[in-house]
Amino acid sequence: MNKKQSFDCIVIGGGLSGLTATLALSKIGLSVAIVDKTSLEMVKKNEGDQRTTAVSASGKKIFEALDVWNSLKEDAEPILDIVVSEKGKRGHLNFDHQTVGTEPMGHIIDNIQLKNSLISSIRSQKHIKLFPLKSLNNFFPDTGAVTVNLNDGTSYEAALLVAADGRNSAGRRIAKIISTNIDYNQTSIVFTVSHEKPHRGIAYEQFTTGGPIAFLPMKGNQSSVVWSEDTEVVKSLMQLDNKDFAAAASYRLNDCLGKMTIIGQRKIFPLKLNYADTIIGDRFAMVGDAAHGLHPIAGQGFNLGLRDIANLTDEIAKARRLGLDVGSFETLRSYQAARRFDNFSLVAATDGLNRLFTNNNKIVRSIRSSGLDAINTMNPLKNLFMKLAMGEVGSLPLLLRGTLP
Repeated sequence: MNKKQSFDCIVIGGGLSGLTATLALSKIGLSVAIVDKTSLEMVKKNEGDQRTTAVSASGKKIFEALDVWNSLKEDAEPILDIVVSEKGKRGHLNFDHQTVGTEPMGHIIDNIQLKNSLISSIRSQKHIKLFPLKSLNNFFPDTGAVTVNLNDGTSYEAALLVAADGRNSAGRRIAKIISTNIDYNQTSIVFTVSHEKPHRGIAYEQFTTGGPIAFLPMKGNQSSVVWSEDTEVVKSLMQLDNKDFAAAASYRLNDCLGKMTIIGQRKIFPLKLNYADTIIGDRFAMVGDAAHGLHPIAGQGFNLGLRDIANLTDEIAKARRLGLDVGSFETLRSYQAARRFDNFSLVAATDGLNRLFTNNNKIVRSIRSSGLDAINTMNPLKNLFMKLAMGEVGSLPLLLRGTLP
């Protein structure tokens, strides 16, 4: 039989997390293969996909270290401040980036631009092999390597298999890793608006009893909107024409950005929590939504995945420097230990916030409003929250500091 083609690492999933993981692992000297159902080609911008991604301050440093940021920075809109409030209540919370430094808290980046920049960088790397239009069929870990079988009948070997294939991860299912799944009975509507008044780099998040609505600043007088509501309410909202729908969105934000116009299409995404009991297996690791799919209430889902990638890259680089097996249990155990607290904390925080702000009990509503005002006066606590959102708390892996390990 012919010897199987071998790699240091095989990544399953060609979304933003999979592409970033592939590039990061290649940059530290690994031979990497990436497998995805799509063509893994550059994607043209079209009106059907207006989605954006909020990249935190530490996420920006990862893309700087990977030599991707220069192709993004011109069109990336900085998030300077965040204003959090509750519909119908006077209490509010204002996060001003200048209280913790001079850098923005994050940036809003067009998904297609980010994906194209990553693909372009990946295609310039000598040690990356692309397997487009393929998917994972099965894998079999052994003492020295994991054999990866694809749906076209081909097989490859690697020291490590990384699953970055999203909430419905085939890798997680094949590895028989149990995950907690909670249906919020909510759906997010994602769309883009232009508005009369300038956003001045401010991200707005307004809580309602149905769920939060967030307006994220984009270039010009435009914002990317994520509107989460009870699923039954979303069905009614999606029946509105663009003019009435835009008026309803503006009303949710107390018309503070003026008259709004919908750009492109509205897309809906059912909201569920999934959290894997473990993010590692035998020569197997997960990153991003494969490991933890969050409620979008804090806009931290992708950034949590970036921190997975940074920690995994750090641990693998350490193993290589010591001449150790990058797919060994010791290496992966260190990765899981590094991620456990951050992952669990953010899952618990986003789940708890959603439950708190969708609780319509009068006493709870009164406490919420008072709580926002109280926190707004506690500068040390506010600054801590900002640092957490920026991904700059604790002992950071090198990629989060803008350096390759």
